[in-house]
Amino acid sequence: MDNLDNQCECEFCKNNSASFNEHNNIDCNSLTECINKSKYREYIFGENSYGKTLSYYIGAFWLDNEYTKNIIINPKIKNIDFMKMFSKCLSYSNIVKGFNEIYSINFEEPTINYKSDILIKGLDALTSIHFLRMLELELNNGLKRNFIRKKENLNSKIKGKIDFSNHIKKNIVTARDDRVYCSYFEYDINCLENRILKRALKICNSNIGLIYNSFNSISFFSEVSDELHLYELNNIRLNPLYKKYKLLIKLAINIIKLRRYKDSNKENSAPPFYIDMSLLFEKYVYALLIDSLKGKAKILYQKVYNYGLKPDFIIKNNKYNCIADSKYKTIYDNNINIEDIRQLSGYGRVKSIIEEFTNDNNNYVPSCLIIYPSENSNNTNIDFEKKEEIDDLVNFEKLSIKLPTLN
Repeated sequence: MDNLDNQCECEFCKNNSASFNEHNNIDCNSLTECINKSKYREYIFGENSYGKTLSYYIGAFWLDNEYTKNIIINPKIKNIDFMKMFSKCLSYSNIVKGFNEIYSINFEEPTINYKSDILIKGLDALTSIHFLRMLELELNNGLKRNFIRKKENLNSKIKGKIDFSNHIKKNIVTARDDRVYCSYFEYDINCLENRILKRALKICNSNIGLIYNSFNSISFFSEVSDELHLYELNNIRLNPLYKKYKLLIKLAINIIKLRRYKDSNKENSAPPFYIDMSLLFEKYVYALLIDSLKGKAKILYQKVYNYGLKPDFIIKNNKYNCIADSKYKTIYDNNINIEDIRQLSGYGRVKSIIEEFTNDNNNYVPSCLIIYPSENSNNTNIDFEKKEEIDDLVNFEKLSIKLPTLN
């Protein structure tokens, strides 16, 4: 039973559901207690947080095993354009590969009423663009084929083995001595895997077809049917030779299931899911860095050094040499986070990191750069000429980025 002393007059205590923006403070003791008991605590409050401040995960979470209490967390930046962020990240194949770590959808739990369509549109855009980009990369090698079982009443020949049950009913009983009903396997493009991909592709076209042109992809599936049964989705066994298909098929199934959920539930209801906005921002910054520095500098992303230290970016070029970290925090407009400063300063004392720039381990002080989002910024891309020095720190700079928003 809930502790009545913790009850208040807030939205959560009245309705067992509450909506917040990411990184808000939680003032309700009852809600805080429910979050701390929830299996999603590390996502909602952050892995190392024991306070009452929400983390940088957005989405919706059930807080109890009976599915009666939930919390919805919206982006702190109003009208953020997820489509543009996802499209930018997924325009580079080396970012596509790890993009599945950014979000998760739980189809095993009941749907949640999101109260608005902001997050649901974001989920549609995310899953659709992620799938389409992965599909485009896979189609460079052509569509995979697999063995599929076929049954056919053949004329005076045997293929595979005789299906005696059907052969008796269709041929023996009707005195068709010229026919043999056979069951056989054929290595064909119209296999279950490709039928799943085609169905997901058609759904993506209806979700974002006006924005994202997938005409070239659909042309690969001209000989593939999109006929599909629910039991096939739940019982698919992937050919172990097609390991790269595994994530692609998983994405396709998620898209198909998501459409089924939306068609069979109330408006603005969808499965619980989350997006790690901090990681999404990191990938977005990576894409902007590639845009800005292509052919000018080398970017080392998430390279592991001594003691397991892993800076977001090491940028190597005499003009651009620096250790850069993306920080999904707006405080850098007027303030700093001392823990972030210590983190980057620590990277600058590691010999193997310094050796990326020079052999002079004792006297070289690498430049450190913090890249952060700001609604007050006019920088829609990364321009190193617009870096700002951080007061009272040596070789420490910051660079603001304006995230895309809907008009």
